[in-house]
Amino acid sequence: MKIIKSITSIDSAFAKGSSLTLGNFDGIHLGHQTLLNRTVQVAKERNIPSVVVTYSPHPSVVLGKNPNFKYLTTEPEKEDLIRSFNIDYLVILDFTLELSRMSAEDFLEKIIIQKLNAKYIVIGYNHFFGQGRRGDFHLLQENASRYGYEVELRDAVTQGDQKISSSVIRNFLDQGDMKGASSILGRNYSLTGKVKEGAKRGRTIGFPTANLELPEERILPGIGVYACYTIVDGVKYKGMVNIGKNPTFDGKRMHVEVNILDFAREIYGETIEVQLVQKIRDEVKFSGIEALKQQLEADRETSFKILVG
Repeated sequence: MKIIKSITSIDSAFAKGSSLTLGNFDGIHLGHQTLLNRTVQVAKERNIPSVVVTYSPHPSVVLGKNPNFKYLTTEPEKEDLIRSFNIDYLVILDFTLELSRMSAEDFLEKIIIQKLNAKYIVIGYNHFFGQGRRGDFHLLQENASRYGYEVELRDAVTQGDQKISSSVIRNFLDQGDMKGASSILGRNYSLTGKVKEGAKRGRTIGFPTANLELPEERILPGIGVYACYTIVDGVKYKGMVNIGKNPTFDGKRMHVEVNILDFAREIYGETIEVQLVQKIRDEVKFSGIEALKQQLEADRETSFKILVG
């Protein structure tokens, strides 16, 4: 997959046209996946490249609607997930106030048509583009014959009577409901970051932890202890992770600390992925080190039972 971060740098790859979808794609949940799969399917049928158009930063941040917006996926994670669907090109538009003021008609003509030569456009039911969010399926449909493309509207993907959306995932995460989140994502919710040095208390009580460094704008599940899988150098290990403020010790700053079971190697500075499977318990303040150790022993046993296979 080729990543394009400047619309002016686009080459002649789209001379034959493109199969294109566009959206924010934060989280790449099952709803997003239907758009990606359909875009790739059409591209293969017509022997043209598949293209995903997305935005960075999130429009709600730039427009001041949600300046403290928390992402379900970082940019590298989103790129890797989109790549896994065999997309040929990922176009990441720098979302600025100037871009937000571009009319939907100009966005369609100058970017989707002139730059990307779209011949087939797949759009979700809840995605809009251009000033005033005027760009939608109906506008695309009205201009299809003029520019010589076809457009397809993808309805909401539902789970029971609930529409799948990023906001539903956020609610699950806030509640610590990892099974609910994974059912909508189609995979375990994961956190990817570099291992940084911590206070090293864990190793003194027999539970060494890898402290994960994460972007401030990354959303975290609710505070608590979770059973997890940890991916180190492509190998999956069982483990448990504490997301919280360590009330038994400092109780001030948020930490993400992973105890990788049956693992002894030093991994400071390495990037690891933590896949959260199930919440074990809330974070609590213990009376002392011995009480904490006893609870960690119980947590480890619980994790082994949850993480079968």
